[in-house]
Amino acid sequence: MNENSSLRYLGEAYDAVCLSVEPFWAALGSDTAVQTYTLLAAAAFTAYGLTVVSRTLRGAALAIKESARHF
Repeated sequence: MNENSSLRYLGEAYDAVCLSVEPFWAALGSDTAVQTYTLLAAAAFTAYGLTVVSRTLRGAALAIKESARHF
């Protein structure tokens, strides 16, 4: 196999991969997909925030309870 046919084969393989992946990338970048990513990120951030707040309140309640026992 000479250099030209190797380059041609690589070029054809690259084109085939690009053609098969292009619709996937287009779907990932669509407006609907971006809105979905935003909603998922907001839901994850909300869940994280609620977890932090509940753990903080639980920790504060336990600290108050422990301090009340000493008096």
